Amino acid sequence: MRALRLSKRVTAVDARVASPSADGGARFSKRLTEEWLFRATLYNSLRAWVAARRSLWLRVPRVLEADPRELRIDYERLDGWTPLRNVIRDRAFERHSTDALRRTFWTIGAALEELHRHTRRIHGDFDFDNILVKPSEGKVAFIDFTPPVYARFRDYNRADPYLDIATFILVVRAKYPPHRLYLALRSRLRAFALAFMEGYFRADPAKYDASALERALGEVLERTYLGESFAGRYLRRTRLFRIDDLMPGT
Repeated sequence: MRALRLSKRVTAVDARVASPSADGGARFSKRLTEEWLFRATLYNSLRAWVAARRSLWLRVPRVLEADPRELRIDYERLDGWTPLRNVIRDRAFERHSTDALRRTFWTIGAALEELHRHTRRIHGDFDFDNILVKPSEGKVAFIDFTPPVYARFRDYNRADPYLDIATFILVVRAKYPPHRLYLALRSRLRAFALAFMEGYFRADPAKYDASALERALGEVLERTYLGESFAGRYLRRTRLFRIDDLMPGT
């Protein structure tokens, strides 16, 4: 009976948001394995999309349809957008200029702050796989609002916003296979990480709390796959990764 009531509530939400895309464009689907994951993903996606409509730098794919029986959510497909992963892992940063890349990372920080402020939630899996960029747009897109496998509690996205900040900095610096760790040593990445921080704290750099970021970094390395990776272990033993020069406004 409880499952039925939950399904009815989700269906009611669907009735308000499910509609074909205005231009008849393509869509992509995501199927979930559990009912609570379906509901959490749907509500997180809707909340983020509403936040994006109020934001200057954030875009989120629109939910076109959600089927509680199939545990399936259909989203608009953002054609022409590139995963940040492709840019970061390219030896030449896909030939984007340093200024363009710095602006992109600043925009990612600004968009993340807008998501936090407008939703009062964190993304929870703020990996470069879940960020799409399109230089001509002047915005960045965030995707995949499903609770990550390492989330230890269902309201994981009410956690400390510094967890998103820490995750992003770590994956930009260290999410590489062992044989490609040299990519994490590229000097421009530190400038881009600083641009990200400046975008996030653009309104008030004094709000930046280095100790909060340190704690969040430790937590991410303790509870996620990053801490189990070669690069994560390497970071723990060296000074490769530092945050003393990531203070906004410096």
